[in-house]
Amino acid sequence: MEKADTASRGTIVLATVKGDVHDIGKNLVEIILSNNGYQVVNLGIKVPSEDIIRAFRVHRPDAIGLSGLLVKSAQQMILTGGDMRDAGIAVPLLVGGAALSEKFTKTRIGPAYASPTLYAKDAMTGLRLMNQLMDPASREATLASHTFTAPAVESAPAAAAPVPVSEARSSKVRVDIPIPAAPYLDRRIRAVPDLAELWSYVNPAMLYGHHLGFKGQGKFEDLLAQRDPKALKLHRDVEEVKDWAATFLSVKAVWQFFPAVREGNAIHLFSPGGGSPLHTFRFGRQPRPDGLCLSDYVLDGDEGQRDHIAMFVVTAGSGIRQKSEEAKQAGEFFKAHALQALAIETAEGCAEWLHRRIREDWGFPDPPSMTMHDRFTSRYRGNRYSFGYPACPNLDDQRPLFDLLRPEDIGVQLTEEMMMDPEASVSALVFHHPDCAYFTA
Repeated sequence: MEKADTASRGTIVLATVKGDVHDIGKNLVEIILSNNGYQVVNLGIKVPSEDIIRAFRVHRPDAIGLSGLLVKSAQQMILTGGDMRDAGIAVPLLVGGAALSEKFTKTRIGPAYASPTLYAKDAMTGLRLMNQLMDPASREATLASHTFTAPAVESAPAAAAPVPVSEARSSKVRVDIPIPAAPYLDRRIRAVPDLAELWSYVNPAMLYGHHLGFKGQGKFEDLLAQRDPKALKLHRDVEEVKDWAATFLSVKAVWQFFPAVREGNAIHLFSPGGGSPLHTFRFGRQPRPDGLCLSDYVLDGDEGQRDHIAMFVVTAGSGIRQKSEEAKQAGEFFKAHALQALAIETAEGCAEWLHRRIREDWGFPDPPSMTMHDRFTSRYRGNRYSFGYPACPNLDDQRPLFDLLRPEDIGVQLTEEMMMDPEASVSALVFHHPDCAYFTA
């Protein structure tokens, strides 16, 4: 990723919207646009509308790009678009993020902004759209086809018959299994210094494919074993980034087992021997007959006996944003992007490593025959679930998890939008039940 030595083709202001800490996707857009002749003003993360409006007035860009990962960020883009409209801004607006879609852009963000609004599903789409906007031959048609002044009129779907909200445990979940004893109930904090071990828990499909864009005829690890030239080069480049990262990358974890009692669709968490709950999580149930709910996986104990769940937070993000920015300013664009990708996947790898340790401590270690691919596809006993994902989509539940685990002690903060900062952090609830499955509540 060497920077193109060309005159500027145009200017764009980029920002991750207010409340969102996710940086890596926006930074990849910056790298690709910069290397294709565009001047990029990157405002960073958690950027409020007033800062974007101020940057527009200073830089007079040809376009503005907004990024955000989660559903709340998509809603924030509607508000930011409205604020920019009220400030008299009308340059093309490019939006991207995991929770966005073409439909949401057309029906929600575009009408709020009332000026050309373009959905970029990935960084290369962002480049293509910028090229179309800056090419006189295609500009007017591109602007006209992406201006949405009113929500699209859609025929209302036939209303589905409402499913009564049940609090009964699903019959898919067995209750005639013994409750395993929790190995300890104190809060544990530790640094995880063995990066080589953690990196063995990194999913190659995510690091090389999802983040670094590797495409080939087959899995990356298979092509690497076959000495595919593209796979070999990317692997060597990433190994160099690992050697650099090993001089400063810090990985930490905090976790704890909690006595847990199920009550309908709720889970009460207790201190050891406590009579009143420390907190109660209330979960959704699949809206179908015999639907699943996370509370189903907490077993009812005999008199005086309680089941347990574990919770954890891990992070590999301390100082990563600064180091990545230093590499970017030095013109080392691949290094800057690969470091952020490596940190994110190191945190995911640490979550996988810690979950394996929790299973061992709980008394059901993985069999010797279990492969890392088996772990990546959750072929072990129990499961872990993270807030913001389908089984427990309520991100506000991050707050009580933070109150109970206090991950500020390992350098992880919670934003006003309930996202973890630094970005390379993972939180989860861990259940032991062998019938655990992933589902959408």
